[in-house]
Amino acid sequence: MEKCGHKVKYLRILEKRIKNQVKREHIQKYKPDLVFIYTPYYITYKVLSDDAICYIKSKKIPIALYATFDPEIPYSEQMDTWKKIDFLFIQHKGFSKFLQKKGLNAYYVPLAFYPSQYYRTISSPKKYDVSFMGSALRRVNPSEDKRAIFIQSLKGIKKLGIYGETLGKRLKGIKVKSYKGHEIQRKVYGKTKINLDIPSIDCKSKFYMNMYHFKNRFFEVPATGNFLLTGKCSDFLEIFNEDMVGYYEDNVESLKEEVSRYLKDKNKRKKMAERSYKEVHQKHTFLHRFKKMFKIIES
Repeated sequence: MEKCGHKVKYLRILEKRIKNQVKREHIQKYKPDLVFIYTPYYITYKVLSDDAICYIKSKKIPIALYATFDPEIPYSEQMDTWKKIDFLFIQHKGFSKFLQKKGLNAYYVPLAFYPSQYYRTISSPKKYDVSFMGSALRRVNPSEDKRAIFIQSLKGIKKLGIYGETLGKRLKGIKVKSYKGHEIQRKVYGKTKINLDIPSIDCKSKFYMNMYHFKNRFFEVPATGNFLLTGKCSDFLEIFNEDMVGYYEDNVESLKEEVSRYLKDKNKRKKMAERSYKEVHQKHTFLHRFKKMFKIIES
């Protein structure tokens, strides 16, 4: 925000369920032109007190939010919260369109990455043919966990690197390691021929069936100069075309076919990774996102 030319007063929130952490007196003291919140729960759980929101509204100070949807709750059940936010910058295209149809001031602004955390990290020779870093779909039955099912289908690959403790109980005959932090993610991305993304939504609600969910790795893997293979959907293709990122259809057969194809073609992987590296650094950092959001607000 400061890099976009704004003065910022940061109010630390202790926990999103503790009420009345931001009060009327905070707004009166700092006299903001804009209140930017991290999550809609700051309104849902009254982290911003009702009195503070009433004062903000009386002074016509806009409230802005940059967030994704919550896959546990159907969109319509939070309408009272969304209506209190003047600028809704949403990281999921379907959700932004839903809010627009409800007459709210919503904009589609995808996720991005921080160049200070994800930068070129390439190792040779590669330790893994395929790697995956992430969690199991814990809100669904094990038999319906698409991430586990897709990873299990790759068991025959000798150099398979799977990171994410919750996957351990759902995979058979595949070693799973734990991980934490940006450093190990960068290292694994750099040591891997095919960095796999399985962008299934972790939820019980049928409201989200057959939808894909952006994850940060969609930008972070290209940002490190490495090759990404992910599920094919129109939202993703709008950002990286098929000359930059590998895509598979939403089934095990397609995944196995694409993995086999790309493992055989080192030069193709290298060229695609280089194209996506340039694209992500030129267009998809969080600074790019905030510049866009402030441009919309200021207009």
